[in-house]
Amino acid sequence: MDVGSPKRGKIHKGKSVADEGTAMSEQAMNDRQWENLPTNCLVDIFQKLSLHDLTLGVPFVCKSWYEASLDPSCWKILDFKTIDPRPGSEFTEKFKHEYRLDKYQFRGFLNFLIRRSCKLAILLIHPPSQRIPINDLVYILKECPKLDIYNPPLSVKNPGLMRKFILTVHETILRRASYEFM
Repeated sequence: MDVGSPKRGKIHKGKSVADEGTAMSEQAMNDRQWENLPTNCLVDIFQKLSLHDLTLGVPFVCKSWYEASLDPSCWKILDFKTIDPRPGSEFTEKFKHEYRLDKYQFRGFLNFLIRRSCKLAILLIHPPSQRIPINDLVYILKECPKLDIYNPPLSVKNPGLMRKFILTVHETILRRASYEFM
């Protein structure tokens, strides 16, 4: 045998040992597929995904991924940094297409998030570059009682500040409106 040549596996009925090992590993790969992961493992992974991936990717891969994505713990953190929820944006057009909607309204998207989280969302990350109407912020805050809003850089040192501020401003607006109608 030549010292520089690679070792060859033994031949058994026309197949080498290396070929049999490859066939066995291919079979093992076929037996271990992502959709066969236990739901709790999928949920642990999905909790780390962006809102974009969780709404437009995961639910459309396969039935087991869709079912795992319905777990409310996947929807505890609503990070708007990766999406543009304004009507007409690329995200909303894809959302309309994937969910077969005729029209998109931001309040409808909030309802979608509230339902998916089972009202258990705890954090909405709201970049300063996005303008969300105060009525919509108040709506999601009231629907998800444990929800806090993180609006960098304001919320860094004062957790709960944005929630208190938004609800206080809304109550003030309502009081003023009621005085004007008296």
